Amino acid sequence: MRRIERARPLLGTLVAVRAEGPGALERAVDAAFAAIAAVEARMSAYRDDGDLAAVARLGAGERVAVDPLTARCLWLALALARASDGAFDPVMPGAADAPRAATWRDLRVAHGAVTVARPLRLDLGGIAKGYAVDRAIAALRRAGVSAATVNAGGDLRSYGADEWVALTPRHAAPPMAVLIAGGALASSDVAAAAEDRGAPQHRDPATGAALPPGFASVAAPRCAVADALTKVVLARGAAAAALVARLGARAVLHRPDSAWQEIVA
Repeated sequence: MRRIERARPLLGTLVAVRAEGPGALERAVDAAFAAIAAVEARMSAYRDDGDLAAVARLGAGERVAVDPLTARCLWLALALARASDGAFDPVMPGAADAPRAATWRDLRVAHGAVTVARPLRLDLGGIAKGYAVDRAIAALRRAGVSAATVNAGGDLRSYGADEWVALTPRHAAPPMAVLIAGGALASSDVAAAAEDRGAPQHRDPATGAALPPGFASVAAPRCAVADALTKVVLARGAAAAALVARLGARAVLHRPDSAWQEIVA
């Protein structure tokens, strides 16, 4: 049984892919990286030729065709926005001292196109990284890889082998590790985002106000779901427990000067 591990800069971080099994592992790993690069190309907030820029140019009632990858990711984002009553929202919030111009309710995805009820800007930073990891895992499975792990800066998914992951908030916290057995893990750190220049800041979708410092980590069957749920847990804390459980996930939350809190164990 062969095993290889490769890393490339993608999604604003270093993405590592580990694969085990017979056959052409190099080709399988290349396919995984290509799957991630395709998501980045269509859903990056920094590309004028991407789908998010095309949506941002729409006027009220207008529509634009988007890549099938973007359509599927947006459909999932809207489903999670609906399930969380807006605690997760792919539409960028307005200023904290002004009413929001638009929310997820002003967005419709159908038949490979996006329609907006009013002008808006999308931010898929809360789900696209996890979605890209899921796409990479799917590529590895199609290539016949026996066991694999894809780790995109702490958002990871694996199959065929167990993974112990150390949780490391930027602020001081007691050590904690999570066992991932054939699933995914994603984490969001409000303190780290606030300190990283140019990084998207975590805000409460309902008010636009910056969230208090905290670190949330969610284990779920799919990395995109885990990624989005970290924002729900940061915003809602223990009130997110019912949704986390309904989606087959488990979560922990740590605030500065407090103990780890298990939202769903």
